[in-house]
Amino acid sequence: MKHPEFLHFSMFDPMNRTQTSRGTPSMRRGSRLRAGFSLVEMVLALGIVSFAFVSLLALLPTGVTIFRETMDTAIGSQIVHRIINEAQQTDYPTLVATSSTERYFDDQGNEVESLDDSIYTVQTTVTAPTSLPNTSTPDSTSLATVLVKLANNPGHNPAPFDPASRISYSTFSALIAKNQ
Repeated sequence: MKHPEFLHFSMFDPMNRTQTSRGTPSMRRGSRLRAGFSLVEMVLALGIVSFAFVSLLALLPTGVTIFRETMDTAIGSQIVHRIINEAQQTDYPTLVATSSTERYFDDQGNEVESLDDSIYTVQTTVTAPTSLPNTSTPDSTSLATVLVKLANNPGHNPAPFDPASRISYSTFSALIAKNQ
């Protein structure tokens, strides 16, 4: 039985199936082995990766702005919800005796004592007696309107609800009924 010729040699080049000497691949004239990437390929790959990173970095400021606005909305909603819950739990005669108050909150929504420590300023106004909205019924002595104005006031403006201050604020209202 005759074996193929290339199996008789102990070392051979798998690409050419030619005999090699001393375990080194044979080198034909004009051919060379490629190991790795060329400089052009590396520069092209780095350019593509750089372009992708620059595009992602361009989105970062927009993402931070949206995150900050979302946090302001969430904390503001928490503060307004707390104030309206407090108004609902207050005795009706005590609630209507309060005409207007101003309170201050920090960046976590916790109440603070002074304007200098605050980020949010809240003005609460109670109007009683009041009528039901969109009706022509006379004012009810058992119904009060609680108006809550919330301003994001990191500059500690002493009059954030004054139109001249140019600070934007949100207004919320709730109707509170007298418990029998």
